[in-house]
Amino acid sequence: MYRFLSLFFLGFAALCAQSSLAAAQSIPDLKGVWAGKAKTIASGVMRHNSAAMPSTPAGSHRLAELTFTLTIEGQQDSRFWGTFASPAMSEAFIGIIAPDGKRIRMSQMNGGVFDGFMVDNNSFEVLFTQSKGDGTAAVGTTVYTRQK
Repeated sequence: MYRFLSLFFLGFAALCAQSSLAAAQSIPDLKGVWAGKAKTIASGVMRHNSAAMPSTPAGSHRLAELTFTLTIEGQQDSRFWGTFASPAMSEAFIGIIAPDGKRIRMSQMNGGVFDGFMVDNNSFEVLFTQSKGDGTAAVGTTVYTRQK
């Protein structure tokens, strides 16, 4: 019985310690303006990455580097929202920070998805994907830095 209680309390203590560590992760404040240069590959006509923009042919696809700005207008705990803009247009997005305070996921209103992670308090890196289902798609990677 003593051994059972010892193992029980040891397991309980480990669980409490793990919960405390998870709760200790801080959620970064992302509000503000962030800018970055995306390296993209696109197929078909995309709204931010049109065929008229400077690009390099890659088979039937286009390679391009585009400047984007994210303006995070609001944040409530781990949830945030704002505007994603390129030289061609801007659109709304929503996002969330994982409980670890590092991983980020954002979704544009037209279906584009960003998955990324915090590099430090002033930069984060994302991978972007969007597929319209009609043969058009774009993927890219961007490191965004906080603008002062």
